[in-house]
Amino acid sequence: MDFTKEKFQLLAISSLTLPWLISLAFNYHHPALTQTLLSGLAVVSASFLISWAAETAEMDVPRSFSLAIVALLAVLPEYAVDGYFAWKAGSVGGEYVHYATANMTGANRLLIGIGWSLVAFIAFRTLKSKEVELDDGIRLEIFFLFLATLYAFTLPLKGHISPFDALVFVSLYAIYIYLSTKAEREEVEVGGVPAYLCSLKTETRRLSVVVLFLFAGFTILMSVEAFSEGLLETARIAGIDEFLAVQWIAPLASESPELIVAIYFVRRFRVSASMNALISSKVNQWTLLIGTIAIIYSISAFKLQSLPLDARQSEEVLLTAAQSLFAVAILLDLKISWKEASALFLLFIVQLLFPGVEVRYIISAIYIILSLPILFAKRKEIVESFRTVKRLIS
Repeated sequence: MDFTKEKFQLLAISSLTLPWLISLAFNYHHPALTQTLLSGLAVVSASFLISWAAETAEMDVPRSFSLAIVALLAVLPEYAVDGYFAWKAGSVGGEYVHYATANMTGANRLLIGIGWSLVAFIAFRTLKSKEVELDDGIRLEIFFLFLATLYAFTLPLKGHISPFDALVFVSLYAIYIYLSTKAEREEVEVGGVPAYLCSLKTETRRLSVVVLFLFAGFTILMSVEAFSEGLLETARIAGIDEFLAVQWIAPLASESPELIVAIYFVRRFRVSASMNALISSKVNQWTLLIGTIAIIYSISAFKLQSLPLDARQSEEVLLTAAQSLFAVAILLDLKISWKEASALFLLFIVQLLFPGVEVRYIISAIYIILSLPILFAKRKEIVESFRTVKRLIS
């Protein structure tokens, strides 16, 4: 098989990291906007490399375990950006405390509002259907997303993310990962660059995966501070709300490869694989990411303490939890219709275009009001999800 196109893609994406890495090597300082663009381009390119390496690595790990691990690896750039803000929040304080939460809530809402709905719309068109059915294996993700969402509603009430909260969220993710090793998964059929890498000899393939992971990790490590600080400075110069820039632009850059890969799966009629990957990513961002930023905040401050949530942050967490509840309610029956996908998209767009306090509360209320009757109507599906987890435990 001719992999000329795939080789070019791998080379091209890798090359896009070089402008920023060369600037660092020669200690060349750019204006804020250029710094943001070059370092952001490096992060996005590294994200693609991680996604390709993670998908290729599925050949050498158990299939049942691969989905959760790939989903985790795919969002490492998001963890790096949010981890940076959490570290600065603990060591410097000030506005960085707000930015850590802003980036986390933005990433979570973007994943559902744009990611889930966009994949669903493409699936409707590809399959020529107004409803998409998902496989039964997704119940594990739905169950843990449901638990994490219910617990997340306590955070705005307390006004902080405590070390205990971090322990709860990280434990939920650890249990989810453990159970995912027992769950049956769809066999993965790779394409694009991963298909080229999988065609290599075993030793060469494994070495390539390690090199890609190390290079991408190094690139992200060397770019995340410049991207984060450049984004803040660019927002100040342009007169844009820094909170909103951190909340939406940073996650859009770090998660774009993940969305592109999901769309690629849908175009190949692998809708369940695409949605499974996005939902698994939502699980780890809504559990491990929340726990991680609280832990990094304490480590950076050299003492065990809670990450504070002011009024604005509490509203954002409430809105994110409400959206998550609505998304879980929709998927409980393992189906998503064009009306439900439209609701996810439109409600997200409204909160994006009108970022006011009243709008956040109104949209939160709409999410919850819509969710409750759906949850009641699908209560048997909740029980079935619990039974799925119970079977995996036993």
